[in-house]
Amino acid sequence: MQPSSKPKCKVKARTTGNQCGNYPLPGQEICRMHGGAAKQNREAAARRLATQAIEQQAEATLAHHGITAVEDPLAELGKLASASKAMTEALGARVNALTELEHFDLKQSPDLKAEVQMYERALDRTHRLLDSLIKAGYAERQVSIAEQEALLVAGVIRRVIAGLGLTTEQQAQASTLLAAEFRALEAQR
Repeated sequence: MQPSSKPKCKVKARTTGNQCGNYPLPGQEICRMHGGAAKQNREAAARRLATQAIEQQAEATLAHHGITAVEDPLAELGKLASASKAMTEALGARVNALTELEHFDLKQSPDLKAEVQMYERALDRTHRLLDSLIKAGYAERQVSIAEQEALLVAGVIRRVIAGLGLTTEQQAQASTLLAAEFRALEAQR
């Protein structure tokens, strides 16, 4: 008999501390004996299974059409803000090149040129996207990611220096040189 990779009921016995050996009911983490048969648990499991089915169907439909799901909504919002900013800058250049910002319609009423109207809309859209990024803590998240990456790089460097079998003095000298190089890189930014 082959061991099953299917998870077991998450409940542990109070007396022995061993995990229950029964399989959980569909959509649940617990078996019938540990509350899986209770009405509220069956209803919650049915909702979870229905949601999973809808998500799987949506993912399959998107994949069929070559559309990938958004993995990081905040990063995607950042990309939209960048694209909107680029569009705003391009439209701003066109508006700056205009000799007149208005033209007259058939009734001889002044009307803003299309480029000006598009530029105003692009400014507003960029503002809304950037405001959304600020409210979502995008800058703080970027700082946090940069700090985590720096810690990873520092850890790798420490392990490499330690793995080279250098003397304590050579390790200290390597650390000093690396710090100076990183400061020089930062100064170039």
